[in-house]
Amino acid sequence: MSETLIALAQEGAPPLLKVRLPFPHRLNCFLRLWALKILASLVFAVARLLYPRPASQCPTLLTYYPCRPTLQIRVFYPPNYKPGDLLPLYLNIHGGAFAVCDARQDDDFCIMWAKRTGMLIVSLNYSKAPLYPFPTAVFDIGALVEAVLVDDSLPIDKTNVVIGGFSAGGNLALGASQLPSLKGRINALLAFYPIVDWSHPPNEKLDSRPYKGGPKDSLESSSYWFDWAYVSPGQNRRDPLLSPCYARKEDLPPWIYVIGAEWDILRLESQKMINELAGRGTVENQEDDFELGTYKWTLARGCSHAFTHHFGQKPEKKKRREEKCKPIYDEAVKWVKKALEKHTC
Repeated sequence: MSETLIALAQEGAPPLLKVRLPFPHRLNCFLRLWALKILASLVFAVARLLYPRPASQCPTLLTYYPCRPTLQIRVFYPPNYKPGDLLPLYLNIHGGAFAVCDARQDDDFCIMWAKRTGMLIVSLNYSKAPLYPFPTAVFDIGALVEAVLVDDSLPIDKTNVVIGGFSAGGNLALGASQLPSLKGRINALLAFYPIVDWSHPPNEKLDSRPYKGGPKDSLESSSYWFDWAYVSPGQNRRDPLLSPCYARKEDLPPWIYVIGAEWDILRLESQKMINELAGRGTVENQEDDFELGTYKWTLARGCSHAFTHHFGQKPEKKKRREEKCKPIYDEAVKWVKKALEKHTC
């Protein structure tokens, strides 16, 4: 990871094809991932049964588009919306390592984000691995974004469009925004602790971490399962749609804000990518927060992967999480508003 990623992208990084690993490894990944998918489905189903949401915490609208008729779209209007107004659009993509969860897990964020930003929030779903490996999810998001942008029933200001996501969702935002049909139509991108480089296996990422003594990374074991599920043998790991750190700068949205988590296995790769995009490749302290031109980086110190989400309904845990996230969201709200203001000037 010592080479300049952006330079590699410009010159055309040599392909790095995924090698099929031994059968025992593949079987282990198969069993563990499907056990996780089944368990997660049961846990979320029970939680939704025991803790039904009041109407005020539900989407304004649920819809489907013919291009992806099985993928539900969740739409959230800001509370101050007045009929006839056109609203800036925020496209949200949920996390879940490309394999678990759905857009419902981001409802709390979407409600909060609509209220804080005054934007129309459209929360997207995508097909899940291992039944649908890369690049299916990227093209799902691309098709759905196109469908949203031509949906005249939604009060969208099509000149002010932001896309964002958490973890796998951040990766898909970076990937889909490169598609020819979307280039030039997305003004800004906000990525929370995304995976941006599939060219290094989990053991290399673990060994390269400069920080020691933190909490156990939730991805230390499971990242092998997700790699097996999402990246097929023979796939070029340096495909920019898969590993956005190899994308050309001009193929990405002009405004990009990346938020990393200090104790996250994915922190170094996203940190390196945003520093390279901002032209800070030779700076020693790349983990330092910065805002340079249209690029911004924040390191959520003392936080682990997925720190923005809670998996349970205990009020005290939810309150602690919200307190931890508040300064991060405050910065993100200011940045999004500035990005849209600067774009329209």
